Amino acid sequence: MKINLKQAQIAAIAALFAAPVVVAWFVFSGQSGGGYIPGAHGVLADPPVPLGNMELPAGGDAGTEAQLEGRWSLLYLHRGACGQACEEALARMRQVRLALGKDAGRLQRVFVPLEPLASGNEGRNLARAFPGMAIVPDGAPGRSAVLRNVGFRRPGEVLLIDPLGNLVLSYPPEASADGLFRDAKHLLKLSKIG
Repeated sequence: MKINLKQAQIAAIAALFAAPVVVAWFVFSGQSGGGYIPGAHGVLADPPVPLGNMELPAGGDAGTEAQLEGRWSLLYLHRGACGQACEEALARMRQVRLALGKDAGRLQRVFVPLEPLASGNEGRNLARAFPGMAIVPDGAPGRSAVLRNVGFRRPGEVLLIDPLGNLVLSYPPEASADGLFRDAKHLLKLSKIG
């Protein structure tokens, strides 16, 4: 079988136009195991996990009593005393919020202890070290439902929650502030709510 030059040129042009379709199919077919958003640094919850609503104490980034729903949230799950790894994660969350500049008010930081804090001093120390962060007390309305819905998550993870109360992206304890910032900035730019 002999292939002439015109047939080879037509085949090359067809391959040139088909290649982007093949690449797009591969990228968007969920090859990353947990869902994929091009350029995202976190793991996509696919489908988003509805957490329910939870009342947040006064003094958080909202300034008054607030709820989990209605704003974008960075939720930090923790078990035990807040040691160095915990403080580093909370500092990353603060850096991300501050780096958002004019959009910082659209994002709230929430610390959710998976078990009661060891002492009242620990809660006061966290509030002093990380002003504006909501520290959800044991027994807060809606807390148990939210914890039930994130029960499969590891302590130390940072969760990005949308204004409808859905878990959108999760980040392992060692995730970088830069990756979290880029994802939050991108989602806030695209979002018309919260």
